[in-house]
Amino acid sequence: MVSARTDGTGPADRSNCFASPQVITDPNIKQEPGLKPADVFLGRQAIVDRYRNVIAYELLFRAGPDGCARVTDHSMATATVIANAFDTLGIQTVVGDCRAFINVDGPTLMSEAIETLPQQRVVIELLETIRVSDEIVRRCRELKAQGYRLALDDFSVYGEEYEPLLDVVDIVKVDTLMLEPASLANLVARLKMWPLRLLAEKVDCKQRATDCLALGFNLFQGFFFGRPVTLAA
Repeated sequence: MVSARTDGTGPADRSNCFASPQVITDPNIKQEPGLKPADVFLGRQAIVDRYRNVIAYELLFRAGPDGCARVTDHSMATATVIANAFDTLGIQTVVGDCRAFINVDGPTLMSEAIETLPQQRVVIELLETIRVSDEIVRRCRELKAQGYRLALDDFSVYGEEYEPLLDVVDIVKVDTLMLEPASLANLVARLKMWPLRLLAEKVDCKQRATDCLALGFNLFQGFFFGRPVTLAA
């Protein structure tokens, strides 16, 4: 199993918050003859609670050991992440007992393939590219009824068109870098009208972390708590 503290986010190790992206090779994955030392890459970034306990990881598409995503097709990227996490590396190796946040675009959300994921291990994270529609809201309600947890990604501008989704999702990830302090406070006040958990993402410094904590965010993600790590097999 890959320890959460490898990310520099464990309670006893916070010194690596601004280190370069790491590549961790899983020694339990046997390589076939003729293959390069690592042919499968998967990124992950820790999500922590108000006490800096790691409670989940966002899984990220990685094209190679340099930590770059180079995503040209979101559906393909999601399919690759799922295959690498659940089939090649093994979800227990990737996230331990934590949940995995998995980014999905509209076509992936609507596909039956998403229903093959274990409800108790994942949070389905709706990319900001998804346009809210009756069809999308119905699909989210279907997945919720099946026991899935849902999150809205990169939320920074409130609009009435989001209200049907806010009635359904469990978590809203707020892009803190996109907002001035006053705008962030106003957005948080609006979102607190729903029984949601608020996740402050792209938290890059102590002051931003302190401000988000004071605003009542439940969860946190960003370089201040740990840079993404690339797993390899």
